[in-house]
Amino acid sequence: MFYLLALGCIAAVVSYTLTNFIGSWAPRWGLVDRPDGHHKSHARVVALGGGLAVYLAAAVTFAVEYFSSSRLQELLGERQALLGGLLVACAWIVGLGLYDDRFGMKGRYKLLGQLIATLIIIKSGLLINAFVVFEQEIVLGPLAIPFTIFWLLGAINSLNLLDGIDGLATTIGIILCTTITVIAVTFGRPEIALVAAVFVGSLVGFLRFNYPPAKMFLGDAGSMLIGLVVGSLAIGGSMNGPATVAMAAPLAIWALPIFDSVAAIMRRKLSGRSIYATDRGHLHHRLMAVFGKNTRVLAVVAVCCAATCAGALISIFMKNDLVALFSILSVLCILVVTQVFGHIEFVMLISRLKSIVLSLFRYKGDREYSFRLQGNRNWKLLWESVIEFAQKLDLIEVVLDVNLAAAQEGFHASWRRPSATEKQERWTADVPLFSGNHVIGRLHVCGIRPQGMTSCETINQLMELLEPLEAEIVATATDPERGDIRALSSVQLPAPSPVSSSTQASVT
Repeated sequence: MFYLLALGCIAAVVSYTLTNFIGSWAPRWGLVDRPDGHHKSHARVVALGGGLAVYLAAAVTFAVEYFSSSRLQELLGERQALLGGLLVACAWIVGLGLYDDRFGMKGRYKLLGQLIATLIIIKSGLLINAFVVFEQEIVLGPLAIPFTIFWLLGAINSLNLLDGIDGLATTIGIILCTTITVIAVTFGRPEIALVAAVFVGSLVGFLRFNYPPAKMFLGDAGSMLIGLVVGSLAIGGSMNGPATVAMAAPLAIWALPIFDSVAAIMRRKLSGRSIYATDRGHLHHRLMAVFGKNTRVLAVVAVCCAATCAGALISIFMKNDLVALFSILSVLCILVVTQVFGHIEFVMLISRLKSIVLSLFRYKGDREYSFRLQGNRNWKLLWESVIEFAQKLDLIEVVLDVNLAAAQEGFHASWRRPSATEKQERWTADVPLFSGNHVIGRLHVCGIRPQGMTSCETINQLMELLEPLEAEIVATATDPERGDIRALSSVQLPAPSPVSSSTQASVT
């Protein structure tokens, strides 16, 4: 343990030095994060490149110790290929993240790059062939590679999603790597413990610059690096047989990041957004709304992570997976029941399931759901006005989704009435709502042409609805003191005009 502590301290000193150097050069390389008044709300330009500093600190520490002493070579033994593969995969993921930080990258290309990193890890010898839960061994067989890829990709992206406020991902990384060090020592995996201890030191050295108010950000390079390292080490440190993982401990370690990722995916899919869309509904955003201070949020997240990690450690020492499960459920239930996080996603899921059941029983009434995802503005009057117009325009379905990241406001609502019309008789429209150059929401409508009106007249009336609707949403985005949303009562729809029978064709 003294050797692990010594290497961790060396890594911390190297990391502090490299972070200071890279931080001074990052602006010259264009590695800076600029506030945009929309998704990025920090007050000033902040240097990026923290991920590069953390990686180089760990790599330099390993290289110097490996070539200057036989101690590290002896500890690694036959697992040297795993350390080499992990360093190569980390170098790749850091390079990918730096490119994204500097130039930007589409989500699908980033996912492809992450997939390459996971394949490098698997090639180096880390593969989950089987795992044990509640003393039951589950052999994966041909699913071993897909399962390992799924685990590693989930680890990379869950940390990436959580990296939203100063010091958060770094603090979580320190807690998780420290826990993995203890687990690896318990399972007799000194090489995993050594790697985890060095990364703890590298993150501690960087935290001095990342602690709020941050002088330097991890960037995607850093958050993906931490996710890849912790995801790999959590599996490697929990192996109690040839490629057999005691799964309860890794799940407890990752409980909070996994919960945040699952909630984000549910929230975005249920509101019709892309899973790559950004919003202010993550765990740290909700905690910030409750506690109002960055350091308090860090403390709460650290306590939650420490609780689940403690459950993982106790479950290992007691050889009882129920302890890990109890720690996970306790933390998550407290967050959901107190409505701090996860409550709105749960309500949305129940509402969607209820809607599916009603459709199966061919429910004849209108179905209407509305959810305030974030913020405290009253959207009720606006939504009631939208429904009123939907009824006047003979619409079948209306979905309004608003995502005001800068104002920390989010709202999603849907209304649908039964209709016997065929699909080809309906028309649909998806209209983005703008504030300046930023898309702040969308309106989806589906309807049939009212009797006595042309298709153009129907669309014109829809446009008359959109103008004041967009104006009201933009007013909310630009006026932080605005406490209520006005109804759209000032809009007058033109009366339907008679048309000849030749214009009664379906609108598609």
